[in-house]
Amino acid sequence: MKNKICTISLGIFLCFTYSLSAQDEPLTPSDRVITTAVPFLMIAGDARASGMGDQGVATPADAYSQQWNPAKYAFIIDQQAVGLSYTPYLRELVTDINLVQLLYYNRISELSAFAGSLPYFSL
Repeated sequence: MKNKICTISLGIFLCFTYSLSAQDEPLTPSDRVITTAVPFLMIAGDARASGMGDQGVATPADAYSQQWNPAKYAFIIDQQAVGLSYTPYLRELVTDINLVQLLYYNRISELSAFAGSLPYFSL
């Protein structure tokens, strides 16, 4: 009796697992497109990092460090600063896409800081 129940349950399990396949045919590279919710966060907001090929991690700490490495604020020299940047994006193709960022940081103590940013991407 136990063998009969095990055989029947194994048969049902195999039938369900076979019918629950994810794809019927292999994926092509065009099927693997990754779409993010906010892709504009990958656009460099400051001119120095953009000029270096989006290598903002390798720059010294400044007001624009929040996008690349917020840990740099703990080692910043100035007490506080405000940054405002305007980036015309894809200017050669269209004229109405741009990124505006407003940034602020305040060094609280020798090894701690508070920072905030407000990006605006117009499309």
